[in-house]
Amino acid sequence: MDRRGFLTLSTAGAATLGFSALGAPDAFAATAPKLPGEVSRLSNVLTQKGRKLYDNIEVDIGGDRARLFIPQTISMNSASAVGAVWFYHAASSSHNALNGGYKYPGELVVDQNTIAICINAGGTQYTNSIATTAQKNAWTYLSALYTVRRNFLRATSFGGSLGCYTYGKKLIPYIRGLYMVNGLYDNEWLYAYDTKNQARVGDAYGNDPTLIKATNPARISATPWTNSRVKVLVSDDAHPDNVVVPSRNGLALINKIKPVAADTQVMYHTLGHETPGFAHTDMIKTFAQWSV
Repeated sequence: MDRRGFLTLSTAGAATLGFSALGAPDAFAATAPKLPGEVSRLSNVLTQKGRKLYDNIEVDIGGDRARLFIPQTISMNSASAVGAVWFYHAASSSHNALNGGYKYPGELVVDQNTIAICINAGGTQYTNSIATTAQKNAWTYLSALYTVRRNFLRATSFGGSLGCYTYGKKLIPYIRGLYMVNGLYDNEWLYAYDTKNQARVGDAYGNDPTLIKATNPARISATPWTNSRVKVLVSDDAHPDNVVVPSRNGLALINKIKPVAADTQVMYHTLGHETPGFAHTDMIKTFAQWSV
């Protein structure tokens, strides 16, 4: 049976999340070949929930670091199509978010025989040339090693900016959908929001408002979002998110693309700017819906 990750719903033995992981049974594999630019590797890691074996690998891609969880059921240079979930980290974080707040959802991705990847994208660089170049380079890197035919985007907080821009500008192909939690959509709004964020956004763009405007996801018209799939999780009005205000970000994105999108969903929570625990399994369920 080939290793198709998210590509095919299970036809027998309904799994908890509505689709089953495909591929050979797990076993301790022989040492896999090193990846290009490999910096470190922790082999034979077991996922917390599904008890699937994977390798936790850090690589350098053209000067930008990335962390990958590679299921041991997936082999390099195989013709079998696989899926990948791209995790976009919050401000002041890095690719190592895949070892932190993204570890559990990253392992849930592995349980579906799908690759999890988090790039540094230069740190907190929003959608400037450093970040967008890192995204393009990471796709070139990953697609040279694996036959990736489904890409899913998962963004949190300020990482939403690059997630939205990647989808709206199609920086990578085969995108099946974006799942965003308390995510940033409008860089110009953030720049004007308060002094702290003005300095942070300004630094990424050399304090040039013209550059901020040029790659602001909120400036992308609705047309490129045709047939897109987007789900946003935002805090309700009774528990305001004062870091990334939903009405100017996640909800604004949904309102713009709803007339042309294939699927738009909004889910509310009560935690302000914190990520609710249910987001992790809901992400997997949502990606399963978008796999069909």
